[in-house]
Amino acid sequence: MIKNDEQLKKAKETVRNLELILEKARKVHSPSEYKAMSEPILIELQQRENEIIQYLSLAESQVAAQ
Repeated sequence: MIKNDEQLKKAKETVRNLELILEKARKVHSPSEYKAMSEPILIELQQRENEIIQYLSLAESQVAAQ
């Protein structure tokens, strides 16, 4: 779980890096290879995005109370 703005920044960087990996991979892998290699990355991407949404859904005072 993201607990502060620094962790939020790192999570956003991770999301962007995962997206870049997928963008590049889909250009060089066959559809079946891409499907196999992208599934765990997509799961990780979704988890990071959910953490970002959770953090951003809290008011600043709620974040400080955690």
